[in-house]
Amino acid sequence: HWHFECEIIRIIEGSAQIKIGDFCYEAVMGDCFFCAGNELHYIISEPDSEVEVMIIDESLVRDITDKYTVVSPKISDSMAIEEKLDCIKKELSQKEQFYREALEINGRGLIVEIFRNCQIVMRNDKEHLHKNLITKINNEFAFIKFEDAVRYSGYSASHFSKMFKKLSGMTFSDYLNILKIENAIMLLHAKNNFTITSVCLKCGFSSVRNFNRVFKKITGFSPSTLPEEYIIDTGLHISKTDSFDPTDKNSVLI
Repeated sequence: HWHFECEIIRIIEGSAQIKIGDFCYEAVMGDCFFCAGNELHYIISEPDSEVEVMIIDESLVRDITDKYTVVSPKISDSMAIEEKLDCIKKELSQKEQFYREALEINGRGLIVEIFRNCQIVMRNDKEHLHKNLITKINNEFAFIKFEDAVRYSGYSASHFSKMFKKLSGMTFSDYLNILKIENAIMLLHAKNNFTITSVCLKCGFSSVRNFNRVFKKITGFSPSTLPEEYIIDTGLHISKTDSFDPTDKNSVLI
């Protein structure tokens, strides 16, 4: 999956296979990794393993991560990342006065420390284009078309399709449908008494029939039978929403 937020991954116990961009690791206890925003990645842990993931809001570090990226995602043992992460976890658990402000300071400080101690390079214009493209699609999902995205990118249609698949891990059509269904689920859970037809139109579907078909394909339910507790589990999440939760069914969000 991927998202705009930065992610720090630590293996607490056991082992896991971790892929970040073009890098793939067989990680063991004590290993730490940094995943920059909008980097395609996955974690496959072994049974009885414990993997800790910290998500940092991109707005706290955008001035750094928009300009630079790390050459290798693996963090050196010499940086004492464990102590810094434990300090952040302590703030989260105790929730003393001004703990949110402390978390912002500690989270940004941790990213600064990583960028000061790891080999970094300037991001290129192509990376900015990709991020701006995804932002545009996320904001305009209800009415943007494939041709609009191709025109914005400046690529040919065939090159755009290949680039988008590599960037997001899925086709443009699949990505757009997931965005639409995520928003449809949010509207259905909002208790605003939206009709199925109004949700369909708000999310950019041309017909209720097509909306129902795509909704069931992605969620396994029809819009009218969606359980109240249902959380979409696609690996793709829309940032900047109250429902953003990067955890899967077997994880705990702290």
